[in-house]
Amino acid sequence: MSDPQPSEARALLAHADRLARRTHDAVRWPYVAFIVALGATTSLGTFAMGMSAGRAFAAAYVGTIVVVLALVLWFSAAIRGRAAFARGRRWITYVAAWGLTYCAAIAVVGWAHGSVLWSAVTSGLVLVVSLACAAWESRG
Repeated sequence: MSDPQPSEARALLAHADRLARRTHDAVRWPYVAFIVALGATTSLGTFAMGMSAGRAFAAAYVGTIVVVLALVLWFSAAIRGRAAFARGRRWITYVAAWGLTYCAAIAVVGWAHGSVLWSAVTSGLVLVVSLACAAWESRG
């Protein structure tokens, strides 16, 4: 076998670059889907909890928990177990940003229950932060 010519080497390097880029993109999309779904679920769930009482509150609360658990299970299966949550600093930043805004939304549910303005603002913030994190991850 002879050494590859410069043009063949460039073609092989270009092919390897395309494969690496496609592999990276394929791995990233379950993370993007998870972040968007988590943000949408918790945003709508906290808004519903803030605007309801009694059985409606319980339905919103339980529904949010069930969907979040289903998302975590799907995500863990899609990424193959514990590696799903070992993404690095960027992933920790996403979860921290979501967690901070989610805690604010839950605080509104607890202390300003029934306030349309505060429920909308904090629940909307959960969604905006989650979508921003997903957009950043999709570019990553």
